Amino acid sequence: MEPLDVRNALQTTLTQKQELVRDYQTFAKQITDKEVAKMYSHFAEAEALHATQIKDQLEQM
Repeated sequence: MEPLDVRNALQTTLTQKQELVRDYQTFAKQITDKEVAKMYSHFAEAEALHATQIKDQLEQM
C-alpha cells in the first residue's frame, strides 16, 4: 500500500469538514424542532473546530 500524502489528506478532510459545517448550519436554521436544531448547531461548532485544527496543521507545513 502506498503512503498517503499528508497535505492532500488534510486538504480533502478540510473540504469535507467545511461542507459539514455549512450543511449542519443550514439544518439548524431550517429544522423547526428546537432540540434537533440545537443538536445540529452543536455538530456545526464541533466540525468548525476540527476545520480550524486542520487549517492550523496545513499552515505549519
